[in-house]
Amino acid sequence: MSWSLPPLDLAQPLQWNALLLFGSLLLLGLMGGYIVAKNSWIPRITGYLLIGFALGAGGANWLTGDILKLANTFSDIALALVVYQLGRYVDIGWLRREKWLFVTVVTSAILCFTFVWGGLELIGVSRSLATLAGVFAIGTAPAVIMVVVRDLGAEGHVTRRLAAMTALNNLLALLAAYIVLPIVATDAGTPIETLLSSTLYALCGSALLAYFTYRLMMPLARLLGRERSRQFVLVIAIITLTIGAAHALHLPVLLTMLVFAILSKNLDLQYDLMELEFGVASELFMVVLFVAIGASITLPELFATGALAVAVLIGARLLAMTCGIFAFARPAKLQWRQAGYLALGALPMAESGLSLMQLSTIYPQTAAAVAPLLAGSLIVLELLGPIATQFALIKSGEGGHEQHS
Repeated sequence: MSWSLPPLDLAQPLQWNALLLFGSLLLLGLMGGYIVAKNSWIPRITGYLLIGFALGAGGANWLTGDILKLANTFSDIALALVVYQLGRYVDIGWLRREKWLFVTVVTSAILCFTFVWGGLELIGVSRSLATLAGVFAIGTAPAVIMVVVRDLGAEGHVTRRLAAMTALNNLLALLAAYIVLPIVATDAGTPIETLLSSTLYALCGSALLAYFTYRLMMPLARLLGRERSRQFVLVIAIITLTIGAAHALHLPVLLTMLVFAILSKNLDLQYDLMELEFGVASELFMVVLFVAIGASITLPELFATGALAVAVLIGARLLAMTCGIFAFARPAKLQWRQAGYLALGALPMAESGLSLMQLSTIYPQTAAAVAPLLAGSLIVLELLGPIATQFALIKSGEGGHEQHS
């Protein structure tokens, strides 16, 4: 009896599948993060972004098209985990005591919209595009903030405010986007009634799904008891179910997750749900998330948009955040130095926190018009933002590097 290997058709192209892609991105991202982290002032996620850029359309052109869409499935899970942890920083009782924080967030959001909108119109950008850019610029990147905070083990006055501000300004940005879009949308042939009903469905549907998910989770948490490993599996299961339900119902995932996290933090009066650290589990998805974001960066978009428009958007956003934070620094009992670090830490702009891809299904022409300007800004902010956040938290004395230096 003789043994022989089955015939292999080596002429067939390599077929990417979920496991092959996930493993490859983890390995390459891990190496990129390890290399850049040798400099203590550069966060690991910068390495992930650079690896993604090298693999994406701006580099080797391997991580594009259907392969990038597959990677985005893992990215959804990563962002949902981040937003869940971030939303639980929004403690209504704490905000009542720190009322100036909410005032700061609202003021910063209004200034951000006004400055970006006004600045872009001043240099000749159309009113509708400038308006949308102003809305999208409000959000701070949730994944960047949470990963840098966790890597540094940061804790303190600046860190907690930065996390809570990020959750709240993303919530405001999402709400504003769905309210403003029907007014300024340029999609020809779409009745205003259809746009308004889509907005109402997205906002109310997200809130209802979040509440239903919360009502499903709490009895199970009570049944399983305060045992960390069981609750860990429960929360991961509920988050995955929520992502799937949001996709199936065509609802914004991140808005749903933010509302769900805030409800789970503030309605759980008996503390049935434990505070969990996702640690290694979320790290797996974070690597893939930032590699995928890096792969979506293409330098031609920066030049096609115009460096001036990108510079105005970034400068106006930073100025607005700084003005909003410094205006209420004294009532909020922040030192000027802490206020400066808080403003610098909020530099990263929300990468996919505003669900532009989901909005594009309702407003394809409008999303296509605003995407190049946002992409150009994100090219700069995704690379510089994490470094700025890490620098701010270390210099504030709340990050591990400062304490051990």
